[in-house]
Amino acid sequence: MMTTKYQAFEVQQEILMDDDLDLQLRQLVYAAQNHPQKSAERRKILNKLIAKIQSSGKLKKFVEWRQKLTHFPDIYSEAEANTYLEICKDIEDYRPEHPVMAWVNQIFTWRFHDVRRQYRRRTQTLSLDELDSRNSGSDKPVSKELSRVQNEIKDKLISETEDELEISTTKSFVNNDPEGLLQNTYIGEDTNANLQKVILMRLDHEKWEDISQKLGHPISRLSELYQRNIKKRKIIDYFRKYLQ
Repeated sequence: MMTTKYQAFEVQQEILMDDDLDLQLRQLVYAAQNHPQKSAERRKILNKLIAKIQSSGKLKKFVEWRQKLTHFPDIYSEAEANTYLEICKDIEDYRPEHPVMAWVNQIFTWRFHDVRRQYRRRTQTLSLDELDSRNSGSDKPVSKELSRVQNEIKDKLISETEDELEISTTKSFVNNDPEGLLQNTYIGEDTNANLQKVILMRLDHEKWEDISQKLGHPISRLSELYQRNIKKRKIIDYFRKYLQ
């Protein structure tokens, strides 16, 4: 009986803590909605909102996928960063009939599976060694289907080699930044947290969590710097000017 009463007390305390968290998150959401888009005050509130979500311990863990996915940590980090970016961009979409974390975790679920599918498409190729081993020890001619698959894989490997060369060229360009445009695009007055560094880190496949720790800014803010600027015409033209 004592154990049952204690467990019931724990459940009640947890419910009260969840209610308190939801109230704090709602206040931040409403405060952000009441400030103009792109305003400094709105950005400060959104950073507080993301920080509160990160420290809440209520973000979905996707435990069922942890052992199934080879790149789970990278997929999780990228989906988390995309979630924060979407929350900041679409904060007006929040509806008060749902707890804030339910809204956040629904977006997180969508983005997690988006990124998971992207990773799956990147890795869905058979190795040439595996195909050769299947055919070894046999005097039968290679089937047309197997030949077709082998040729496709060879083309894929050539394409990937070309991609590696392109990435190397891009990294060299970003590192040199001949006109200083990337270095001079940064967060607030922090010239160290600039677009050049973020792009180089992303090209090296660094996680958003690590980038955040190194540059000292929330994932949402760094992701916003990256996602927003790489789509701008002047940045696109800058890359075309030196890489085409």
